[in-house]
Amino acid sequence: MKNKSSTILIILSVLIVIGGMVLNFNEFLMGSPATIKNVIVTCAYILFWILILIIGIKNKDSGVMKYCSIFWMLTLLTALITGYVNVTDANIDFVIIFVILLLGQWYGIKFIVGSFLTASIIIAVISLIMFIISDTYYTHCDTII
Repeated sequence: MKNKSSTILIILSVLIVIGGMVLNFNEFLMGSPATIKNVIVTCAYILFWILILIIGIKNKDSGVMKYCSIFWMLTLLTALITGYVNVTDANIDFVIIFVILLLGQWYGIKFIVGSFLTASIIIAVISLIMFIISDTYYTHCDTII
């Protein structure tokens, strides 16, 4: 049963990433001002990921927690590199695919803060928190009550 629920959660998370990417893509790509739609997509994205973490923790599902740890570490690194690029004007082309896949869902944050650097910092902090939670529970999955 755990294997089936793991598969469902991972597929659901992939659909959430794709859905958020598609819904926010036009504004994200063009650098248009963020809209209420983008805020709703970003909030739903965060809430779905919190739900996935809660289910993974409740089920003591080390596979889902490992997957979440890797996902949030990649998101954290992408947000940090994006912030670095924003400050230094460095050219790091290989990160573009990760930015498209992992950061477009967060475009609603720009509605509130307006600055790419501040948005990158907020995404990095949230990603760090999600990584710490998922990695902690992954590491201790067998001992969780």
